[in-house]
Amino acid sequence: MTLLDRYFDAARAALGEVAATQAEPLEAAARRMADSVAAGGVLHLFGAGHSQSVALDAYWRAGGLACVHPIVDPGLSPAAGPRVAAAEREAGRAAALLDGEDLRPGEVALVISNSGVNPLPVEVALCCRERGVAVVALTSVAQAAATAPRHPAGRLHELADLVIDNRCPPGDAALPLDGGPAVGPLSSVVGTAVVAALAARVAELLAERGLTPPVLVSQNLDATGANPNDGLLDAYLARRGPGNPKGVPRRIGRTRSRP
Repeated sequence: MTLLDRYFDAARAALGEVAATQAEPLEAAARRMADSVAAGGVLHLFGAGHSQSVALDAYWRAGGLACVHPIVDPGLSPAAGPRVAAAEREAGRAAALLDGEDLRPGEVALVISNSGVNPLPVEVALCCRERGVAVVALTSVAQAAATAPRHPAGRLHELADLVIDNRCPPGDAALPLDGGPAVGPLSSVVGTAVVAALAARVAELLAERGLTPPVLVSQNLDATGANPNDGLLDAYLARRGPGNPKGVPRRIGRTRSRP
C-alpha cells in the first residue's frame, strides 16, 4: 500500500472520528449559528495560515451560506509563508484586526486553529467574547495538549464556548515516512468538511423553522432569468466590508406557509 492509499485511509478515519465523537458540539454549534442567522446575524470565521484557507472556503461558496463573513488579514494568508508563524505569535494583533469588524452580540465566531496555542487565535476568541459573540473553536485538542500555551489566558479550546475537536494528530501530519518526517497533513481536509457540514445543518435548521435558508446557488449552471443570488445577498452586503457600520441585515427569508 502506497502513501496515496494510506493518506486517503487516514483522512477517512479522521472524518469518521469527528462524526463519531463530535456530534454533540457540532449540533450545539449549528443551533447557535441558526439562532443568530434567523435573527439577522452573520457567521464570522477566523483562521491564520492554512486555517485561513478553511475559513475562506466557506465564503461565496455554491451550496454554502450567504451570511458568512471571513475575518481576513492578508498578512495571515498562507501565501505569506514563514511570516505567518511570527504574526500568529504577535501579542495585540487581534485587537487591531478586530477593531474595524462589525461584531454584534448574539452572533457566532468560528475560530479555526489546529494548534490552538498561539496568541492570535486566543486573543481573537477573547475579543469576540468580550463583544458578546459566542466562540466556537475548531482545533486539535491532542495538538494543544502536547504544546505549551503561548498566551497567559491559555489555549483556544480552554476559552471557547464550544469546542469541535478535529481529531488530528500532534504535528498534523498523519503518515510516518521511512527515513524522514511524517507527511500528510489532515487539518485542512477535516476543517473544510466540518465547516461545510455545519453550514448544511444550519440551512436545515432554518428550513425546519419555516425560513428560507440563505443558500448560494452556483453561477456555473445553465439557467435562465436573473441571478438567483442577487436578492439573497442584499441582506448581507453591508456587513462584508471590515469596519462598515452601515446597514443592519433584515431577518432572513420569509416564513413559508406550511402544508
